[in-house]
Amino acid sequence: MKKSLGNFIELAIAYVIIFLILREWLIPVMQLTNTGLVHLFLVFIGLSLVLSLFQVHPILSGLVKFGYITWFIVFVYSEKPFFSGQTIPFLMHELKWNMSTILSGDFGQVSDSFRTVLFVALIWMLIYLIHHWITVRKNIFYFFALTVFFIATLDTFSDYDGKMAIVKVIVLGLIMTGLLFVKRLWLQTDAPSNVIGKWKLVIPMIVSVMLVSVVAFFLPKTGPTWADPVPFIKEVTGQGNFGTGEKTVGYSEDDSRLGGPFQGDNTLIFTAASPDRHYWRIDTKDTYTSKGWILSEGNFGKNVYQTDTPIQTSLQVGAPETERQVQMDIAVPMPFLIQTYGMISVSTQDSPLFIQDGQTEKIAIEQQNGGSKLLSNYTISYSEPVYSMEQLQMSKPSTLKTVDSSFDRFLQLPNTLPQRVGNLAKEITQDKASVYDQIKAVEKYFSSHGFRYDKKEVAIPAEGQDYVDQFLFDTKVGYCDNFSTSMVVLLRSAGIPARWVKGFAPGNPGRISDGLQEYRITNDNAHSWVEAYVPGTGWMEFEPTIGFSGNVNIDYDIEQDTPQQDQVLESEKEQEQEQPKKDEQEPKKETSSSTSFSFESVWTWVKKLTYVWIALVILMIIAGIALFMQRKTWIPKMQVRAFRKKEADWTNFDASYHVLTKQLSRIGLRRKDGETLRAFATRVDESLETEEMQKLTAVYEQHIYGKDKQEVDFMKLKESWENLINRTIG
Repeated sequence: MKKSLGNFIELAIAYVIIFLILREWLIPVMQLTNTGLVHLFLVFIGLSLVLSLFQVHPILSGLVKFGYITWFIVFVYSEKPFFSGQTIPFLMHELKWNMSTILSGDFGQVSDSFRTVLFVALIWMLIYLIHHWITVRKNIFYFFALTVFFIATLDTFSDYDGKMAIVKVIVLGLIMTGLLFVKRLWLQTDAPSNVIGKWKLVIPMIVSVMLVSVVAFFLPKTGPTWADPVPFIKEVTGQGNFGTGEKTVGYSEDDSRLGGPFQGDNTLIFTAASPDRHYWRIDTKDTYTSKGWILSEGNFGKNVYQTDTPIQTSLQVGAPETERQVQMDIAVPMPFLIQTYGMISVSTQDSPLFIQDGQTEKIAIEQQNGGSKLLSNYTISYSEPVYSMEQLQMSKPSTLKTVDSSFDRFLQLPNTLPQRVGNLAKEITQDKASVYDQIKAVEKYFSSHGFRYDKKEVAIPAEGQDYVDQFLFDTKVGYCDNFSTSMVVLLRSAGIPARWVKGFAPGNPGRISDGLQEYRITNDNAHSWVEAYVPGTGWMEFEPTIGFSGNVNIDYDIEQDTPQQDQVLESEKEQEQEQPKKDEQEPKKETSSSTSFSFESVWTWVKKLTYVWIALVILMIIAGIALFMQRKTWIPKMQVRAFRKKEADWTNFDASYHVLTKQLSRIGLRRKDGETLRAFATRVDESLETEEMQKLTAVYEQHIYGKDKQEVDFMKLKESWENLINRTIG
């Protein structure tokens, strides 16, 4: 009784330490993914550890955990109470939806509830492994080291501050390692169970760990030898701005050196549910350096806004009666807002501050105390502006001379810009009656003069070579940065204020629900375009990149005096409507093709999920190793079931005896050289505290050596054999 109580207390202490260590695993994951309800995950961890501590039967334990997970999902993701008639339909709907999504290979569409189930299941398996390491292996070192590595990695490569977490894990891990070492030492020496003797070893160890930890924590420390390894790693892997390898597509803040190929990346950034198609705006740049974009010097101030309050920008907003909402679900939380054209305000469950940079119009998200804030979802209220064609046509080129001096930074050009760029700008815009017509002429120039869109065959300007000049006259091959930067430079060369805009293209349209179109925006949708200033109207967005279409709403309210003017306006309407129609047709094409089966499509799908198959192979290897390590348990159980179905006779008895000797060999009871069967049987019975082996051996010797075989009760022999097999498992 004392022995069992002592073991229970030791295991309880170990589980408390494990709970605290797992908490340090959970907190950064919750913070970085902006996931709430941490206490519900901690309750599941505590519940699993308590069930293991009291050695609850696996079936009952599994039912309790499954019941908690079910309640968790219904409580968090269903609006109805758990004990209601809607629970079963809700669960069945979630199951059907996620199974169909997985079978179709669209893993990014699985619901949040299914992701939660997978995460909780992962915690379940992790706790089972920890229980095995503590109770069987008596060694937690690998889990301890993995925890330190996990927190250190997050601290280095993410916004998570893991300094205190690492200190806690080191202290708890050392104490845990010491406790298990004493446990192993006690078992190896076969010493009698003595609780007082154990604690005489454990208490000094704990005191030493705590004392050394406190002293180390308060001692003065030098700064890191390598302050930030991330830039160096990006440089080596070619992801830095000056690396030699391909850049990876996606939003970045440093645009000082443009050019060169880049690799695609379909990582989901955010999902938007909106009744309209949008360009997703983040910030603008105003200074072109001949190699890329930087910000001009000066103090432009900052504006502070709160949730659900109007946000002022330099862009137009539509009429109040056309106000709509777009729901943003951010997969990769960022410390700034994704903006739409015509944005009015932003609504979120939290109460952050929105800090607008007066120079770039980038809107940072901050907490009330000034720290950065990551939002996983928010709602944007907007009203798309509608521009009057009559007013746009009134923007005569002469009106550019009346533009305020604050727009001078949007006319900046480097002194080294080749003269032929300015000459081309004048050639494109000459004889145009309005500033708007001049801008549209530059926008259309790229679609009819031999330019080609390409992400790979993109040149990097040499030393002394201008980025825009190289694209306009030498290569004519590039992607959005080439087209948009060239358009801004051409407009400025013609005296039209323009700025470079960064953000994301509209994205890939998905399903329609309640009148809202779902758009999935990935890193591949990172994009740049142009905003130009039209006197009398203001800033407008323009899209020069081949294969992309802008999102501007034009009211063609101009009186059409001549058939020629009528034809121009109609062609402009058709051009603006052509790309949206093409976008609408693409999902239908994908849907129809997905219904037909082909091995080529399956192989393409398999290649896209290379990392998934690698993970499956690794899991299979781990499972194989686990099965091999546990063969002493599952092999005899299978053999017991097999022999139960066989007839009890001499042939099967002979086979069962050999199976028994192999199992005894697995647990360390191997027959020695020169040892007789009777001596071996006696040693086995002494070790397992039975008499069954000697009975079975006597019958086996009679079967092998005896001439006159006596009558044998095979049913009793089978019971003895099965009992002995079960003893080896226990």
